Amino acid sequence: MQRDLRERRIAGEIPDTLLLLEHPPTITLGRLRGEESLRAPQSSLEEQGITVVRSDRGGDATLHAPGQLVGYLIVNLHQRKFTLPRFVESMADVMIQFLRERYGVVARYDSDYPGVWVENNKIVAFGFHLKRDVTMHGFAMNLSTDLPLFDWIVPCGLQGKGVASLAQFVENPPSCEEAAPIIAEGIAERLGAVTRTFQRPEHTA
Repeated sequence: MQRDLRERRIAGEIPDTLLLLEHPPTITLGRLRGEESLRAPQSSLEEQGITVVRSDRGGDATLHAPGQLVGYLIVNLHQRKFTLPRFVESMADVMIQFLRERYGVVARYDSDYPGVWVENNKIVAFGFHLKRDVTMHGFAMNLSTDLPLFDWIVPCGLQGKGVASLAQFVENPPSCEEAAPIIAEGIAERLGAVTRTFQRPEHTA
């Protein structure tokens, strides 16, 4: 779906588009690396109900699971006058503001280890692929993610750093469905765009 949307965006057939969703337990590898960050053979992971897939995004291994809001951004950076690093930082600002203003959680962006961090623990991960100035892939924000699932990998290949979830800091973290429209509005504001529709798609396998 992302590839199709990006080709349509490149052709000028659709506006910039944001997909917001949850995945079942899934480990994705970067287009060039990630296998060395698996802490168990792929067959063992699949026995635990965790799918392992190769992605064409940048970065290392990461994990998606219920309770994690995933955003895929199909955005023409040239038209929005963004470089990719500045675009990532702007998306991080949306997440930082969401955490601070709504839940009192102080987070920061680290350009050396791109992501949103609460102390030494990453709460939002980023990974993008760029073609003809149009992005694909995006971010993963842990709201109530089952953090022990991350024990199956070295998250993003970073030794000595941890993973955080909003549920660690607040008693009633939002569901992905509750957080999605807030994040969508924040991203639209940063891009100088207007959210035309917010539609919950039918479930697909």
